Amino acid sequence: MAEFIERIKEQGKQQLMASSLYQGASPWFDGLTSRDQLMVKSLSAAIFLALLFVWIWQPSQIAKHKSEQRFNSEVTFHNKMKENAYLFSSGNKSPGVSRGGSILSVVNNTAKAKNITLKRFEPEGQDGLRVWLDRANFNSVIDWLEILETQKGISIEQISIDKVSPGLINLRAVLKS
Repeated sequence: MAEFIERIKEQGKQQLMASSLYQGASPWFDGLTSRDQLMVKSLSAAIFLALLFVWIWQPSQIAKHKSEQRFNSEVTFHNKMKENAYLFSSGNKSPGVSRGGSILSVVNNTAKAKNITLKRFEPEGQDGLRVWLDRANFNSVIDWLEILETQKGISIEQISIDKVSPGLINLRAVLKS
């Protein structure tokens, strides 16, 4: 292995000495005083270190900084997702949910706010309500169900949605508070 490295060094040195740049600069360098040769060597070392900084150190630091920013952004996103996990879990109510009345009045009032007419409704157990909607606007129904779940703390136990025509649906659902 050591022989291989020595051979590569020797080949590199021979190629350098054979280059026209070296052949033109060598007599010039040899003609300088020892003080000037020291100055040229020092400037060459300084230029080498500056190039090393610009080509290697600085880009690696920039990449490190961007990675840290991306990591912090991902941690922030993760924390927000953890805080809002209750929005995506079935049956869990968000902290601080206020219903403002019985399940029937809340369902009826929020439906009216979304221009949804309940065709029929009936109590389901102690804290439930069975509802029927006919020819309701799909987008309005989805918004209404989201409000019930996230803002009013009413979960959907069972649901059946049938498409009537583009944008209109029939819905049968059991809601629980």
